[in-house]
Amino acid sequence: MKRLGVIQPHLTNTSREMFLDLAQYCPLDLVASPEPAGMGFKVAPIADGPRVRCFSVPTLMPLGKRFGWIQWGVVTYILRERPEAIFLNANPRYLTFWITLLWAKVLGIPAYVHGHGFYRRGRIGAPYKLMMRTMLRLVASYICYAPIVRQAFLDNGLSGRKLAVAHNSLINRFPVPPQEKTGTESGVLFIGRLRRESHLDLLMRVVERIRQDDGLPVRLHVVGDGEEASALRARARDCPWIVFHGGLYDAERIRQVSLECFAGCYPGNAGLSVLHMMSLSLPVITHNNMRAHGPEPSFIRDGVSGLLYDHADAEQSLYQAVRSLASDPAKVAQLRQHAFADYRALANPSLAARLWTIIRESENQRRGRIAGEAFPAAELSARARTGAEHP
Repeated sequence: MKRLGVIQPHLTNTSREMFLDLAQYCPLDLVASPEPAGMGFKVAPIADGPRVRCFSVPTLMPLGKRFGWIQWGVVTYILRERPEAIFLNANPRYLTFWITLLWAKVLGIPAYVHGHGFYRRGRIGAPYKLMMRTMLRLVASYICYAPIVRQAFLDNGLSGRKLAVAHNSLINRFPVPPQEKTGTESGVLFIGRLRRESHLDLLMRVVERIRQDDGLPVRLHVVGDGEEASALRARARDCPWIVFHGGLYDAERIRQVSLECFAGCYPGNAGLSVLHMMSLSLPVITHNNMRAHGPEPSFIRDGVSGLLYDHADAEQSLYQAVRSLASDPAKVAQLRQHAFADYRALANPSLAARLWTIIRESENQRRGRIAGEAFPAAELSARARTGAEHP
């Protein structure tokens, strides 16, 4: 492939690394808007080079913050540069998303979209189904974050012909294999943005209760920053056992913090932080309301690689989950082995490699159909369609 046009609302540090990895397989044009204010992170710039060209475009919100966002300049980029294929973040709230799909169809440029779908909604109504059917007609492939996303399409009667799965994962360059843990760690690690949906205040109360009622010297390590940081730090002023490390983006420093911890916990609505904690050989604790999370907590095997507490009885259930690990090093040792093994299975091959396999197979089949050659009837390989290799 001569060049893949990657159009994203904005970059995160994780997506930045993934796209740099993807650039090893084909040259990229990376079209993105600056990260919004108040996101709680800063993304290192990417230098233009032979493998990656960067285009910064502004995001406009003429209809407000809920719908109709426009990335000004995307259409100009497509018409001027004519990439061989387009890779899009699947966000129907962006008018740019639909405009790009339509222009790609008109110009004969295959479009690949990557998203978490609508699994949170359960059953969807007729208007939403019509929208998703329209999208599937316009794309070469919809690449799902996780099998749970693909299953939601099928459960709602939508065709799986253009659906593929590339587990939304990350590569931690500084992991912690289980053998590096001692079994004497006393910390619980939180990694993520400090926002209301994280419910870090709930975890703070639970750890305090374990210290007071059970006499276990549990400490809480917090890695992250965000809009709730000041309020949470003020609340923890008299709690020396809560350590705020701030917004660390150095994976080696996060690794060092994790060596003091026996478990990871994201008490609120989690996402990729789950994979990061698994890569550090930490059994992950989060709640069991999967529709409230991103797709990534669906990778947790309850009682095997982590624990899912009951969101309907949040404080008591989370207390029991954290206490059960804090008081049972043998159980922690078993769970950490599975957590790290599951991370390895999800991250090997990498997300970039999975995406490239899907795009390459689809492009080969598309060229074959145009040339009149015979190809298998399936649009994508069974493994790419279902993500079945995950344990």
